Amino acid sequence: MTVAPRIALPFRAIHVAALALCAVFLPWSTAFLSIAQMLLVANWLGEGMVMRDLPTRFRQAFLTPPSAVFLSFFGLHLLGLLWTSDLAWGTDLVRILLPVLSFGAVLGASPRLQLREYRSILLLGAWSVVVSTLYCAIVAPSTGDYRALSVFISHIRLVLLLCLAIAVFAWDGLRGGRWVALAQGAAVLWSLYFINRLGSIQGFAILAVIVVVGLWRWSARWRSVPRWAFRLVLALGPLVLLVPLVREVAERSTLPPASLLMDAPRSAGGEPYSHDLINPQQENGHHVWTYIAWSELRRTWLQRSSRSLDTLDDRGHEMWSTAVRYLASKGLTKDSVGVMALSEADVRAIERGVPNHLEGRRNTLRERFEEVWFELQVYGDKGLASGHSVAMRIEFWRTGWQIAREHWALGVGTGDTQRAFDAQYAAMGSTLAPEWRLRAHNQYLTLWVSFGVFGLLWSLFSWWWPAWKLGAWRDPLFVAWAVTFGMSCLTDDTIETQAGATFFALYYALFVLAAPRGTLTTATGASPHRG
Repeated sequence: MTVAPRIALPFRAIHVAALALCAVFLPWSTAFLSIAQMLLVANWLGEGMVMRDLPTRFRQAFLTPPSAVFLSFFGLHLLGLLWTSDLAWGTDLVRILLPVLSFGAVLGASPRLQLREYRSILLLGAWSVVVSTLYCAIVAPSTGDYRALSVFISHIRLVLLLCLAIAVFAWDGLRGGRWVALAQGAAVLWSLYFINRLGSIQGFAILAVIVVVGLWRWSARWRSVPRWAFRLVLALGPLVLLVPLVREVAERSTLPPASLLMDAPRSAGGEPYSHDLINPQQENGHHVWTYIAWSELRRTWLQRSSRSLDTLDDRGHEMWSTAVRYLASKGLTKDSVGVMALSEADVRAIERGVPNHLEGRRNTLRERFEEVWFELQVYGDKGLASGHSVAMRIEFWRTGWQIAREHWALGVGTGDTQRAFDAQYAAMGSTLAPEWRLRAHNQYLTLWVSFGVFGLLWSLFSWWWPAWKLGAWRDPLFVAWAVTFGMSCLTDDTIETQAGATFFALYYALFVLAAPRGTLTTATGASPHRG
């Protein structure tokens, strides 16, 4: 019997190495990520055969309440195949969710990690994300599209990994010494810079919520009066920040003056100007749809460009719209005088689809805000959303809500979400082009559409209860991950891609089922299960 610990040692090393490889490969390669997961499972099964305790392992994985409840989320998707007509789609989604089964079973039936192992896995994962963004910054094409900065995985998933990396570096603190802390501080600054390069409003919102939640929890050790005074400041802080946003929205919603119609000015060529007095759209504070001499604009444009304004620009938008917005951004009239005032660089920019002469000169986050505001204005005025990510999400949610209401109890099944959306788009007469008629882009709504309200509630329970039972909600690092994952589910079907499903399953299992005892306590104060 003395040989068992010696036999177990290589299996333990492989177990930790496989988890580290999963964390490292996540921002780089789904192929190598799959290999690392298979290594983890194969090592666990191999150890079970050598130690002759496979039945015990399976009982521990599937019958111990916390891991069993977590694994039931995967089981719900299997169950949902029973009322699915599109089995191909359903089984593919089940395949994507296999990380829930592999990480949940393996880590649910394995000894918890030691702090040194746990810290190494998390830091290797965090540094891997940072290095991947350094590589992306070097090799990404300079197309001006922030999405192209993420070479290996979706830019949305990359932002989530960067947010988690920042939390990991903050959690690690000075454990590695001064120079390591300085390197990690530099990595945090780089991560913030890259999130800004990606123009991720959601990324900064996630980090802001993590900071607020962390400060709220940190203040729990204070005496009552200063604690609640501090928490009141935290609660009111976001409201104060909303003041300039509300002011800017009000300014951008101001309609052109009605006096424009009474003045009835004409262009240099004698053409009466067109003014849309019910459209508040602006570029750099100038109303877009005023002072337009359409015939003169089109005629003069052909003196500056070989491409007609009635063709599409390089981004696939009508060039006349891009030209009018660009001229407005420079405070020019949309006539012969305005067109002739453009430089050659301005003309080329319009042909490329650039709608504002300041594009590329402003902060990326500001650029993204301008883009979102434009999308919402067009969607509000004309109901057009195709090609605009935020506006399309509103259309997705509106459509998904209708499906959820009609199939509120059991949903449409694991594989029929896209079919249900296609049918609902047609029934609603959606303005979305066929290629943009996608699913909910809201994980909570997708779960409701797929499994009904009871399936949604069970899914949320399967995420919350194991963490509560094992005390993970007391762990600041798990809370930071939960905020990151939970907020991502508001605007995306996070777990329906391999990278997203692995981000969910790997880190949930690490923080809840595998974290060292020293970092967790149960809700009742007792130690978590398993040795």
